[in-house]
Amino acid sequence: MNEENYQRVYRQSYERAMAALVPARTETYSPVSHTQVLDAVNSNLVTNNLNIIGRRMYLNGFGTKMVGFMDIETEIGKQHGLKMMLGYRNSYDKSMSVAFVTGATVWICGNGLIGGDVLTFKRKHTGNVLEEMNERIQIGVDRMREDFGRLNLEVNVLKEFSLTPRQKAEVLGVMYFERNLVTPTQLSVIKGELTGSEHFKEDNAWSLYNNVTESLKKSHPVDMINDHIKVHDFMKEITGMKAETVQIPAEAEAETENGKSIKG
Repeated sequence: MNEENYQRVYRQSYERAMAALVPARTETYSPVSHTQVLDAVNSNLVTNNLNIIGRRMYLNGFGTKMVGFMDIETEIGKQHGLKMMLGYRNSYDKSMSVAFVTGATVWICGNGLIGGDVLTFKRKHTGNVLEEMNERIQIGVDRMREDFGRLNLEVNVLKEFSLTPRQKAEVLGVMYFERNLVTPTQLSVIKGELTGSEHFKEDNAWSLYNNVTESLKKSHPVDMINDHIKVHDFMKEITGMKAETVQIPAEAEAETENGKSIKG
């Protein structure tokens, strides 16, 4: 998809997100609108002199679940064709809390790399939720360059790690049958990418990684960010990099979804 089509699709998604009905506030629940999330992200990036050069957004049918990614201009990572990225999510049905994540985007295909903690709220949006949201965004922005530098080092390892076609098939078998990291539909996309990818044909872990993340574009908005993190940790595991245990509870009470506490 060329840049013009990306922009057109984003505008359509944005209009749907803005048209979604925000639920009423109650004594125990303070909804955060999609508008508030996007305004807060934009404001924090501008304040920190970070230039947004690309946007993607994914919604469910009613626009009540939103996951999006903003690509940030940077000189670091150009040797791998990477852009810095900040991701966000929100929902109006309490299926997922407002959250933010840092990572990278591959220039040539829009595939994502997310390896790290998801900065999230408590289970319910209560109290001064907008103030807390801005704190979480600021933490994410502060961490972006450090996280992006680490991802670049991990991409080096992925590129240097050779995988034969048979080994790729074995890895995919573990992903599908043992780890449940991809669905049958996504596995079909990966099969097509293995033989027909325009940019990722090499027999290494980096090409396989991108074959897989191409299929994650079909993930449900609720699952998209977590699916990327799980795949990233799995690829770190098979290439011998130290992978953190993935523990993502359905209703996260901690300040990050893997149980760690991050102080602003």
